Amino acid sequence: MDKENDDLKELLDEGFRPLHEEIDGHTPPLQWFEQLVKDRQAEMKARFKRDFIVFLLIACCILTVLALTLFQMPLLFLLLQGAIFIGGTVFTGIIYVKKVKEI
Repeated sequence: MDKENDDLKELLDEGFRPLHEEIDGHTPPLQWFEQLVKDRQAEMKARFKRDFIVFLLIACCILTVLALTLFQMPLLFLLLQGAIFIGGTVFTGIIYVKKVKEI
């Protein structure tokens, strides 16, 4: 029984040897991981700043258009508000139906 187990173990070791040779057991140093985290954090911070600036610019443009239409063309403002409400309702309904169908 021990002979069979030893033979089986030896046969398995021979079969797995190429896999063990291909696997690199090297772990990068801690400084590499720390630098990777710093780089990712800097990248995320820059992306956040860019996205925030774009958000503010778009928000200012939208508010400017709404304010101008409110004071210059009240009828257009009301039509715009109605269209946005209907569009939002339709969009929310479509998203809800898609989620219900997924479940």
